[in-house]
Amino acid sequence: MTSQALAIFYLNDMDHFIKEKLRIKYYIRYQDDFCLFHESKQYLRYCFEEIKKFLEKEGLKLNNKTRIYNNKNKYIFLGHTITDKRANYRERNKKIRRKEIAYKENTISLYSYICAINSLK
Repeated sequence: MTSQALAIFYLNDMDHFIKEKLRIKYYIRYQDDFCLFHESKQYLRYCFEEIKKFLEKEGLKLNNKTRIYNNKNKYIFLGHTITDKRANYRERNKKIRRKEIAYKENTISLYSYICAINSLK
């Protein structure tokens, strides 16, 4: 219960910053997890940096799972996929193993492999 209260207390100012200063129309937050939606990936990168600066002033920081995704990609938010299906973690682990093999065979980049690993955390 205290983590919920702290999330509301600490992140309320961030909510206002994102909606009022950054002018993000589509924004979702549940406790400390949040998603921003915008048609410009470049603007989202700008927002990412501005949110990092804002949180540093509050004594907080984003974790290493924070990413910018294409809305067409499958991503998991609060344990659900974008199509509102429950995330299948066994399938995700298989995908990571396939990425590891592909990296060892030099068919994908190190960046792609690291992104796949970070998505598990």
